[in-house]
Amino acid sequence: MASTGRNRHRDRDGGVRRDDVQEPAVTDRVCRITYAERQAIAKSLRYIDEARRTLERQQNPDNREIIRELRASADRIFDVVNGLEEIGPREEDAQSSP
Repeated sequence: MASTGRNRHRDRDGGVRRDDVQEPAVTDRVCRITYAERQAIAKSLRYIDEARRTLERQQNPDNREIIRELRASADRIFDVVNGLEEIGPREEDAQSSP
């Protein structure tokens, strides 16, 4: 393959990449989640639960760790979403009130 002589993106000096810098985790962030986003998360959790139940029905001892991790992951996600602090009424609700 012949070279065109042009610099490729990966050949340029990119400096410091975001992933190269170790920053402390941000705490006490305020995030909004819409009803649609919450429903999308719930749908994903249902998929995880269905996959876990499918593996359980197979009764394969090799799947035990996967089943435990699926259950624990779903529980952690559920706890995080349910633990989100309400920061005020949803914009749709605020606009509809007199």
